[in-house]
Amino acid sequence: MTLMDEMLDADDLSDYMVHDPIKTAISAETIRRLSPRKPITLSPSATLQEAIELMQAKRIGAVVVVENNQPVGIFTERDVLFKVLKAAPDFLQTPLKDFMTPDPVSLFIEDKIAFALNRMTVGGFRHIPIVDHDGVLSGIISVKDIVEYLAGLFPAEVYNIRPEPLRGGFGSAEGG
Repeated sequence: MTLMDEMLDADDLSDYMVHDPIKTAISAETIRRLSPRKPITLSPSATLQEAIELMQAKRIGAVVVVENNQPVGIFTERDVLFKVLKAAPDFLQTPLKDFMTPDPVSLFIEDKIAFALNRMTVGGFRHIPIVDHDGVLSGIISVKDIVEYLAGLFPAEVYNIRPEPLRGGFGSAEGG
């Protein structure tokens, strides 16, 4: 089964609009409701050092790599952890294009929040560039933005969710 086979089609989201207010909120609202922030961008030729220093200075988890205002890649803190640390000692001067995730999934501001959450879950990533219908980068959202949105709408429900393991979890509350 391919990634595309696993992803929900935007039209199929109505099946998930049950009477649960949180599910209804993310199924009905568009990404616009999250107020995507202005993305921090770099070119593919920027160095890893530039990217890492920028991410530290701006306290962000991702930079979008652009050419002609269109996203061609995304570089995240996970790329630093899982790709960069395996590189040669002079990795800080290596071009960003050697470590970025190329051709990142991007969405439109009109897409549903549930669709964004589905893409993140199935794809295993936490940031999604937002583009206009010409493919021009206009924003970025993260899973944190979705959680903050839901916490603002349903503080009692979100802050009082009982911990339940997502995938079978651990044998005890302490993980042992």
